[in-house]
Parts: sequence; structure tokens; C-alpha cells
Amino acid sequence: MNDEPEPSPADELTPLGGIVHRLARLPVTEPDADAQAAVAELFPTGPARAEYLWRFAALIALSSSIAAFGLLADSAGVVIGAMLVAPLMTPILAAAAATVRALNRELLIAVAIIAAGTALAIAVGALVSFIAGSTIVGATELPREVEARTFPGLLDLGIAVTAGAAAGYILPRRSATSALPGVGIAVALVPPLVVVGITLEAGADDEAANAFLLYITNLAAIVFSASVMLLFAGFRPHVRRTRRRLATRVLITFALVAAVAIPLSLHTRSTIEDSRLRGIVAEEITRWDPSARIVDLDAEVSGGTAEVEVLVAGPNEPREVWTLARSAQERFGGPLDFELRYAVDLRFEVVVR
Repeated sequence: MNDEPEPSPADELTPLGGIVHRLARLPVTEPDADAQAAVAELFPTGPARAEYLWRFAALIALSSSIAAFGLLADSAGVVIGAMLVAPLMTPILAAAAATVRALNRELLIAVAIIAAGTALAIAVGALVSFIAGSTIVGATELPREVEARTFPGLLDLGIAVTAGAAAGYILPRRSATSALPGVGIAVALVPPLVVVGITLEAGADDEAANAFLLYITNLAAIVFSASVMLLFAGFRPHVRRTRRRLATRVLITFALVAAVAIPLSLHTRSTIEDSRLRGIVAEEITRWDPSARIVDLDAEVSGGTAEVEVLVAGPNEPREVWTLARSAQERFGGPLDFELRYAVDLRFEVVVR
């Protein structure tokens, strides 16, 4: 007698729902005792839970402090060190494991730990920025390491998905756990949160929102792809009647990934447009005056309008700027606001005897 549950109507609403449901019903080999123990360690109980929470809070505070100082000092090496100290990957993998095992209580605990760690990392970033970075960072001048985490794109989503899959593959295989720190380096969790704190303290709200989007992207993608890998490893709910809900759980995590993919797509498209505009302006300046050199070029597309600010230096008096703006506008194919500053190179040779 087959006691497998029939597919629920919700699972059959989409082709993806049917795929996930069938994946959950595939006959798989039960994970061995070592794999089961490795996953069980993600859920400490009793006195071990209190010790784990204190250790988690301490490591979040320390890793966030390291990341904040590294970001403000524009040091990539220090930021990488902070990624190795950060403990956020453990509750995130616990959330993935609780998702596929239908452990509702453990899932809520993991989400609560993630939320607390998120708030603490942001607070530490803002505090360190207030104490040490008030003369270093402002709303209009961000260190390169900070700015790099304020404009996420689809490539960041791809990194997070593959890193989460790697974490889900490594988790039940103790022989491969030495590779887990590499996952923590590949997908940044604490640094974007610290950037949120730094940029909020600096008054750069848009940059803070973008940094938080990067963090949410990494979080959702890791939970989804790690859940899928744990399914392939044979992890399922212990009670058969709860398996019909498994597809819904995985679909919810996929929906979160799809939701963050929308703004990431817009960011990626904006980046491509800005890069194209900069290339057009640089080429047209070379044609406009081959002897001129670009000192600084800021070009972005906003609301369909190209905005260009450029500083050019050259040995001659500038030629008619409207011809340069017109040629750039024609190649761009839309309205263009053009501002050019031209500095005449002066050379002095003095012989004093």
C-alpha cells in the first residue's frame, strides 16, 4: 500500500512546484549517521544553546568590528579576515536544514538568530564609523571597499547561489569541512551589513539600501541552494505527511531569490548603460581633441537621461564644446546633460644659476 501523499493543488500550480514536489518524492538513500550528526550540530539544545548564542554574539561583534575598520581603511585583506571570523553561515545553514526537515521550531530559532546577528552587525558598523570614521567617510566620499558593496548585480546573485550549493554539499560531509571557510570568503555576509551601518551613519541612505539588498541576496540564495543540495543528499522530513509541505517551503525560498533578482537585474542594466555611456564620451573626446586627456569622467544614466561631468586637460585652448556634446548625444540616442571642465596644461622651464 502506497502511503505517499498525493500532490497538493498548491504544488501543481506551476511547473516549478511540480518539479520540487517530485524531487521531494524521489527515493533516496537515508543519510548515514555521520551526516545526520553533522546536520544535528546546527541545532544546539539545553546549556549548549546558551553557550552557542553568547559565542555567536561575540563573534558577530568582533567580525563586524574587524570588517568596519578594514572597510574604512580600504583594506581588502582585513575585510577577508573578517569574513573568516563571521559566524553567520551556521544559522543560515541551520535554516536550510530546518526547511528540508520540516522543523518549524528550529527554523524560527534560526531565523531569530539571523535577525539578531543582522541587527548587531549593522549597529557595530555604525558605531565604529561614528567613532573612527567621522573624518574619513562622508555621504559623498566612500572608501572603495565600502562603495564596492553598494551596487549589487546579478553576478552577486550567481556567486551566492553557487556558494550556497557548495555549503549544502559540504555540510553533511565532514571530510570536506575544511573547504567551508572558502565559502564564507566567496559570499560576503557581514561586510555588507557593516556597510549598511557605515553608510547610514554617513547619511548615505541609498547606498545603505543597496548594501542591505546585497546581504538579502546572499541570505536568500544560500538558503535556497543549500536546501536543494541537502535534498539531494537525502534529507527529508521524518514524518511522511509533512513531506507534502516541503515543496511549498522550497518554493518560498525560491520566491525570495526571484524577488531580489528583479532589483539586481535593474542594477546590472544600469551598470551596463553607465559603462556604455562612459565609453562613448571617452571616444568622442579623443575625436574632438586628440591631444586632450581625460582627468576625471563621471557618467550615468538616470531616468533615460545621460548625465556627464568630465574634466579634461590639454595643451591647447578648448574647441567648441557643443560639437562634442552633440556627437556624444547622437551616439547615446537620448537626452544628454553635458558638463565639461577644461584645464590648459602649462609648462614652465626655469634655469636659475
